[in-house]
Order: sequence, then C-alpha cells, then structure tokens
Amino acid sequence: DETRRRILIPLWNCYKFFVDYAVADGFAPSAELRACAATGVRSAAAIAGLTERPEIDRWILSNLQSLAAAGRRELADFNAPGFCAAAAEFIDDLSNWYIRRNRRRFWRARDAADGDKLAAYETLYEVLVVLCRLLAPCIPFLTERMYLNLVLGQNPEDVQGDSDLPGSVHLCDYPDADHALLDAALNQRMAAAQKVVRLGHKLREEHNLRVRQPLSELRFAAASSETAAAVETLADVIAEELNIQRVLRADNLDALVSYAYKPNLKTLGPKCGRLLNALKTSIPELGDGILAPLRRGQSVTIELQGSTIELLPEDVLISTMQAASWISADDAGIQVAISTVLTPELLREGMSRDFVRHVQQLRKDAGLNIQDRIRIFLSSDDPQVGTMIGEWGPWISAETLADSIELCATAAADARSVTAGESAVQLWIAANG
Repeated sequence: DETRRRILIPLWNCYKFFVDYAVADGFAPSAELRACAATGVRSAAAIAGLTERPEIDRWILSNLQSLAAAGRRELADFNAPGFCAAAAEFIDDLSNWYIRRNRRRFWRARDAADGDKLAAYETLYEVLVVLCRLLAPCIPFLTERMYLNLVLGQNPEDVQGDSDLPGSVHLCDYPDADHALLDAALNQRMAAAQKVVRLGHKLREEHNLRVRQPLSELRFAAASSETAAAVETLADVIAEELNIQRVLRADNLDALVSYAYKPNLKTLGPKCGRLLNALKTSIPELGDGILAPLRRGQSVTIELQGSTIELLPEDVLISTMQAASWISADDAGIQVAISTVLTPELLREGMSRDFVRHVQQLRKDAGLNIQDRIRIFLSSDDPQVGTMIGEWGPWISAETLADSIELCATAAADARSVTAGESAVQLWIAANG
C-alpha cells in the first residue's frame, strides 16, 4: 500500500498529466530529445540551451541527477528500499512542486512561438523518460508501458521495433548523473523555500486557515544569512504556494514571537541532582539568545557553579508567545510568522478561489475536455457574491475558460448548491458551442 500510494499512483498521475496536455497541444518530442532522454547522450548545443530554461526547470533536472546518483549508489549496494525511498521523495517533488507550480505553463493556449511552454514540455518529457529508466529494475511493467509510449509511441501489445532507440526500457543503459546539470546551490535554495512552505502549510492547518483563503503577509528570519538570502530570492514562489500577498525577510521576529524556557524536572532531576534548584533559576534567564539551538533539536552546553551541563532538547520545556493576529513556527533555523487579519477584500478573494474550484468540479463532472469553453450561471441572495464577481470575474473567466458569467435571479433546476467563503451559491454551467 505504501509503495502504491507514494510511488505508483503519483508516478502514473504525472505521466497522465503530461500525456493529456501533450495530446491536447499537439506536442511531439524531437528526435534529438527522444534520443537524449532514452540514452543520456546530449549535444553541446543542447547543454548550452538548458542554461536558458527557467530556474524551476533547471532545479527538477538537477534533482533528477541527484536521484540518478542515488540509484547507482543504492542499487550497487543491493539497497532497493533505500533507492525507492529517494525515488518517492523525488516523485513527490515532481508532482506536488514542479507540476503543480507549472500548470499555467501547460494551460496556456498553444502558440508555436511560446518557448517557455515548449521548455516545460521538454523538461517534463525528459524527466519522465529518465525516471522510467531509473525505476525499471524496481517497477518493470509500469515503466515499460510508459517508456514505449513516450519514446516509441507504441503500446506494449504492438511493439514494432522500427526505431534506432532501445526497444524496451530494460534495454536502456542505467542512467548516470550528468554533472553538467547538477546544481547543488540551486537544490539548496529550493529546499529552503520548500521548508518555509511546509511551515506555512502547517500553520494554516493548525489554525484552520484554508489555503484558498488569501492572507496578507508572511515574515521570515533565518539563523544563517545564506539561508535567508536563498529564501528571499524565492519569495514570489513562496507567496504563490501559500496564497499570501507579501513575503518579507526580517533580521529577527522578536517583535512578533518570543520564547520562554523552563527546566524539565523529570529529565534534569536524575541527571543534575544538587544543581536542579540553580537550573530552575538560570534556565529562564538564559533566554533565546543561548537556548535557541534547542528549538532546532540541538543540544546546548552551559556552565553552572563550576560544572559543565549539557542540555538536550527534552531537558527544557519551551513555550511560544505570539503577537496578536500573528501565528508562528520554526524549524531547523528558519522562523516564519503569518498575519491572520482578514479584511473584506481578502475574504472576497477567498470566495473567488472557492468559486473557481466549484466551477472546475462542474467541468469535470460534465466530462468536458481541457480546451472546452463554457458559460457560467449563478444565483445567490448574498450581495457579497455579486461584489466578488464584479472584482474577480475576469480572473475567474481566465481560470475556467468561461466566455461569460451571469448572475441570475432564480436558479436552474439542475443548479448545484455550493459555498463560496461563507456565502451560499446556486451554480451551473453550459458548454459554449
């Protein structure tokens, strides 16, 4: 079940996403791209061209090289579970970071001059084919089906063997890491941004702030200036991922969050004995300047009455005090704080996100194709719904491929009852043309 959930299903979903959009857009990989993905042979011109691709393309290709290195290392040591764990992490990054962040590049209308869209297709194509080659020893049948369709355009039941490329994924050489594509600094920058995003999602979940509801501001601070700079370069990415309008770097978050420390008597009593009373006084006075490493899971050494004492994270109880209307979290040297103030404008924007989700579900339930255009109809007694449509109508139309949005006095018989924010809405759509 774990393998199916973490590898098989998300891998197939990534493959299906690519195939659906490639067919809709008429994308066909060039002979050079197919050969490169299937054999790993890349021309000097192709290598030079990769440097011009967007950073997120270069990041997923760099991560792919890290996975190839892990595959060589772990399988040589007969550690298939270790490699599968690394593959599961990569597939999660591919599905929940690369593809999700790049959906709009694939959604755009087809344009032969759109080099950015072509780069997205070529990057995802190469990643999927190389991933088939990497996973073939562990997932022989699924990777074979994917490889034959992606590289040879054939079903497993109808292999013609008329290509100069390997006729099976199991006849391909096992990939080596291409060090020309491996960018450790880029991987670290993206990992820092992902850590901030994870903290942000954790805070939203803990405080019942759904992701579709926009928030106004996130501030972050990092123990390392290099980490802070890395996060700052990806502030726009973080803002979009967390649906927050502004992401701002700060030297510290002392004005928004503070920490109080007191000894854990259950662990320190047996260990420190006669010094316990002195620790009761000294630990709260040491403060975050000295004890902050404990929040990162590290130990702290202090001197007390001529004795050296090592404080472990479980030896000290830490409580967090937050400024009003802010929530905060920290992990491994990164602190984040998010404003929870919801203005009427933010609430209406959140309503528009809900509205789009409901329209997309209606499109799916109606069996419409990706490129089919629609008309949207709605009815609601809440005047805020009409205000929201007035403010966000053009964006809703662009997101849902709607040619019109009509607010009606009465609902159609087949209208669906939905909720946008706190407002009840009757919603229905019609295919246009």
